[in-house]
Amino acid sequence: AERDALFISSGINAEYGQMEREREAERELEKLIDAEVEKQWQKRVQQWQLEREARRKMTEEMVVIRKQQVAEKLQQQEAERDALFKERVELKEAYAEHERLENEKVQRTKQRNLAYQSDLMSQVSYTNQLRDWEHVEKARELDIQNQAEERYQTKLKTALQSQSIDRGHPLRKYHNTQDRLFG
Repeated sequence: AERDALFISSGINAEYGQMEREREAERELEKLIDAEVEKQWQKRVQQWQLEREARRKMTEEMVVIRKQQVAEKLQQQEAERDALFKERVELKEAYAEHERLENEKVQRTKQRNLAYQSDLMSQVSYTNQLRDWEHVEKARELDIQNQAEERYQTKLKTALQSQSIDRGHPLRKYHNTQDRLFG
């Protein structure tokens, strides 16, 4: 019984150590995931800044060129002024469309990032739920084993205390009965 208790105790200690290692591994995994998400986010932010700066420079260059063209056109005939005005309107619309598309692109990227983060959080949550279920299951099994051990110890104690000698082996009883009958 002491050996069984020692064995159970050492098993519990080993399980506890295993649980601690699993928790530490999960914490490390969460740190790595957080670091990777942050790294990817910073990379995207830097890319967006570069793209924004390139668009700004391109827009500035386009505005300078357009102003020169407008000045040249204004020196020409009145009909060309109308064409220039129409061209400006189209440019503004194109720029507005470009901005709209860029904003949509940024929103899609944000949504993908949020979905990725949500997936990672779901995976972590599932892992935690699975680990919790395993702990509950192991505790339940240990409780069942402990109850069985208690019942066994109770029966053994009762049997040792009663010390009933009149209960013999069934074959011995049979032979004793046969001896009495046949004499």
